[in-house]
Amino acid sequence: MSLRLSTIGVERDIEDQCRTLLEEMAPGGYEFTAYVHNARLQEADFYIWDFRPEHFSHGIRPDIVARSLFLVEPSMLDSFQRMLGESRASIILKPARSAALLPFLEHILGSKHSALRESESDSGLTAQASEAGELLERLLHANLRLQEYEQARTNSLARAMHDFRVPLTALNGYCGLLLGQGMGLMSPTQMDLVRRMQHSVKRLTRLAEAMLELSMGQLTQSELIIEGADVEGSIAQAIHEVALHAQEKQIRIETSVERPSERLSFDAGKIERVLINLLENSCKFTPRQGTIHLSAYSVFWDGLTHESANVTKVAGDGVFIANAYRIDVRDSGCGVPSEHAESIFEEFTTYAGGQDRSGGGLGLAISRMAINAHRGRIWAESTGAGTQFSFVLPYPNAVQRDRPATRQTVQGVRFRSQSA
Repeated sequence: MSLRLSTIGVERDIEDQCRTLLEEMAPGGYEFTAYVHNARLQEADFYIWDFRPEHFSHGIRPDIVARSLFLVEPSMLDSFQRMLGESRASIILKPARSAALLPFLEHILGSKHSALRESESDSGLTAQASEAGELLERLLHANLRLQEYEQARTNSLARAMHDFRVPLTALNGYCGLLLGQGMGLMSPTQMDLVRRMQHSVKRLTRLAEAMLELSMGQLTQSELIIEGADVEGSIAQAIHEVALHAQEKQIRIETSVERPSERLSFDAGKIERVLINLLENSCKFTPRQGTIHLSAYSVFWDGLTHESANVTKVAGDGVFIANAYRIDVRDSGCGVPSEHAESIFEEFTTYAGGQDRSGGGLGLAISRMAINAHRGRIWAESTGAGTQFSFVLPYPNAVQRDRPATRQTVQGVRFRSQSA
């Protein structure tokens, strides 16, 4: 019997995170349903609530509270606990992260399996299940306190980064004024120095914006400016932004960009930021006189969600229609250890050694947040002669066909090209 999990009022990105984690832990071993407003609450093994005061206006059965995880805004935590009264509940402060959701999902899967084993063998596992539940409750309580401290820290960081951006914006404007000869003529050497200064200011500005966005939590589609955009123009602009860095190391940036098979809709500013982050990361780790190759092309995406799966472009057979656009940034630098291929996209993560591709967990974390908000996927893999970062953006009117056949022929996230 599969695990039945129901969500009430939960945002789409949180549902996607839960599906991804459950698919990794128990492929096909769960049923996932979303509550429809004003409908009768369906019976389930466990529930995830995006807390609203109206949830408690009619009361929630104590047995449901005991099998629930509540996502609560920090400002509403006190009122939630007052409404809860003597009942105990599992709580995660918003914005919820995968790392916070994982222990709860692992616990409910373990509890389901324990219940099945107990019902089948009657081996007296009730005490063990109770002990595990008590341990989880203590861990979630400790996690709640840590989240409160994290909220206070990130709020302070957000205020500091906001203040930090103000002088950077002014400095960038002054550099533009000088480069425009608005304050008098400059020699070519002076122009080059000011141009380099402006490039450094832009990098600092992007760093400040990344820290500010990370402190504010996950992006949502409502925060994006989604409109028909020119992906080729965004690629060209990103390459222009990193050109100076590449020139300093005599790095060649080669491109192979195919026109999208249909109009793409995305937030141009966010996708340009992603491209700049990936190109800067590649420039940083590519040796002098090395090469970076950027390729972009239409693909068929089978829709599986494992971000670190082995992704392959497979020649089409005329059955599949392109439903997404994929961009690869491949460099000739050091590879990413397989055990870190996914964790480098986590916030503020690093791994030991001078070949840390995570960049302190800022640029790549922001990139994943932006791509996830676009309902796409981003991942990294070693190529044997360097590292390749890839991401995929779905077309607005994507048409997927023959999905079961795709699952049978490939493993993990796979793509098929539209043309043979």
